[in-house]
Amino acid sequence: MEAKDEIKQRLSIEEVIGNYLELKRAGRNFKANSPFSNERTPSFMVSPEKQIWHDFSSNKGGDMFSFIMEVEGVDFREALEILAKKAGVDLSQYQRKSDGTTAKLKKRLLEAHVAAAQFYHLCLSRKPEALSYIKQKRGFTPETIRTWQLGYSPDDGRSLYTFLKKRGFTEAELSKAGLITKRRDGFGDMFRGRIMIPLADGQGNIVGFTARLLKDDKNAPKYFNTPQTLIYDKGRQVFGLHHAKDAIRKADVAVLVEGNLDVIASHQVGIANVVAAAGTAMTTDHLRSLSRLSLNIRLAFDADQAGLKAAERAIPIAQTVGVDIKVVSLPEGVKDPDELIQTDP
Repeated sequence: MEAKDEIKQRLSIEEVIGNYLELKRAGRNFKANSPFSNERTPSFMVSPEKQIWHDFSSNKGGDMFSFIMEVEGVDFREALEILAKKAGVDLSQYQRKSDGTTAKLKKRLLEAHVAAAQFYHLCLSRKPEALSYIKQKRGFTPETIRTWQLGYSPDDGRSLYTFLKKRGFTEAELSKAGLITKRRDGFGDMFRGRIMIPLADGQGNIVGFTARLLKDDKNAPKYFNTPQTLIYDKGRQVFGLHHAKDAIRKADVAVLVEGNLDVIASHQVGIANVVAAAGTAMTTDHLRSLSRLSLNIRLAFDADQAGLKAAERAIPIAQTVGVDIKVVSLPEGVKDPDELIQTDP
């Protein structure tokens, strides 16, 4: 038996879809309002007998896997992982031995990132200077800080390392997670004295961090991200996607900005169909991820030469993916979306 078949044995399609939509019995079937369009009369049908669904408003349909792919904006492999987790199916049993080892390591790296995010979040509350920057300078509310799990990395260089070692993680695991690095005096924290912004995948699993200097230093980059790891790929990471999916689908528009803090500021004022790539380095994979939710992409990059060039580079990439791109013009004198929000949300 394949993993897909075991998942279908353990889960019913009405159970899976019922977690997303309010299903009402209609004879042998269930019906609901379409999640893909704004309709008053329900046209979304689920057949428990055939284990399929069909949405007459968008003419989409399929099995539980295709539903997850559509509603979560993921590919088949990610849909398989989501449903396997829900069904309690261990995918490593269906993989080659080497793949099973990789799956276990991936799980450990994700667990390490959960613990690291909790540690950084706690440290933020204990660093008045960092908390002042987040609240006063960036204007983020306590609810926003909690929702996005913002944090602070102590500048002593070993606090996270010590904390995670006590939690049972090995140096090899933490190194592969990109959370520690080896220096002259041995292993220490990758991030020091920085505001920490967790990076999550489309399902909300923390896979890395963007770190911003608390005190600007000409000898150090203002921002830098987790290095490439088994769970983090800068070329595929769309920041804020797990929070923005529903809003993008409803608006049928995704707004792509440069900075992660621009995304958070936008969501805080109720404009939630906003996400970011890694800086201005937009890739085909970024647009492919968004295209599963909407084919309409709006670029709101910073109003400088780098932002302009990034928008120009996006045009041939958009043509390759098959999405419709438009560029948002910021008002004269406004440098980025965050500054615009401070003036007029």
